[in-house]
Amino acid sequence: MNFRTFRPIVLAAAIAVVAGGMSLPAAAKTNATATQTTAASAQTSVVWSQTRFNRQLVSVNGTRLHVLIAGKGEPVVLLHGYPQTSHIWRHVAPELAKKYTVIIPDLRGFGASEIAKDGYTLSNVAEDIHQLLAKLGHKQVKVVGHDWGGSVGYAYAARYRNEVTQLAFMESAVVGAGFESMWNFSTPNPGFTFLPFLLMGDITAELAKGKEEAYLRHLWTQFTGDKAALPFSQWKPYVKAAKQPGAITSGAQYYRAAYQSAKEVQELNKVKLSIPVLSISGEKSFGIYQEQFVRNFADNVTGTLVLPGAGHFIAEERPREVTQALLEFLVKQ
Repeated sequence: MNFRTFRPIVLAAAIAVVAGGMSLPAAAKTNATATQTTAASAQTSVVWSQTRFNRQLVSVNGTRLHVLIAGKGEPVVLLHGYPQTSHIWRHVAPELAKKYTVIIPDLRGFGASEIAKDGYTLSNVAEDIHQLLAKLGHKQVKVVGHDWGGSVGYAYAARYRNEVTQLAFMESAVVGAGFESMWNFSTPNPGFTFLPFLLMGDITAELAKGKEEAYLRHLWTQFTGDKAALPFSQWKPYVKAAKQPGAITSGAQYYRAAYQSAKEVQELNKVKLSIPVLSISGEKSFGIYQEQFVRNFADNVTGTLVLPGAGHFIAEERPREVTQALLEFLVKQ
């Protein structure tokens, strides 16, 4: 996850560079979701139920991924980040599915995908996506990634350069290509408090047990820019997913594997991506500074969009603007 409270550090890093990234109930269970008490949750259920997304469990790379698929046309893969799941795309995916085949996995260890014991480096999670798409019969795809999903999307594009034709990179920075400039604890910063917590080992899950909702509320409070657009009630599916046995640990594994992932990225990034890349960020999060993080690994940045008033969770805070930007970008080759 990448956050608005990092901004002073992001700015310093950007200057230095210039100077030198739910368990959706079994898709058919949306009626159960609709019984949730809040109007926002009921609206979410309606959004998914009207899209006719099909649910699959696909075995790949030593684990099982939960995947939602709908639409026809060129394949577009939507990758979520931490601490969320495929559910973040509920407002964006239906419109994309009118023109594209939309594929939405829960990443390894998240949502309804298997809680794998290991394999959380960027290269290995990217391998999950590669094998998933091969099993689904797709040889070339467009990728959209948020937070860790953006980093996974980068790693997938860098490992399989003939498979990914476009990358939309949302509210993210890649370890080994810029994110490490923020990965420090030199000064107090609310945005960093969850990082040492996740790096603590087995005690992380012990401390979070029974407190998953309080922990996610903290993340929502810190990194949501427009809380009216994204009330915490809409995080109920993420809370439910976080309460699954092993879920807190599996999410933490992405951060614990970041040191190895950075080494992998440094090798991959010896040749920057040449495909078109779109950068989308929230004004109250990475804002204008994300563009430099994208240029650290991409030679063909075709657009930069900063969404006013939005924080980190832009697919939910500004779904209409994100959808329109993606539709305009993905049609280009």
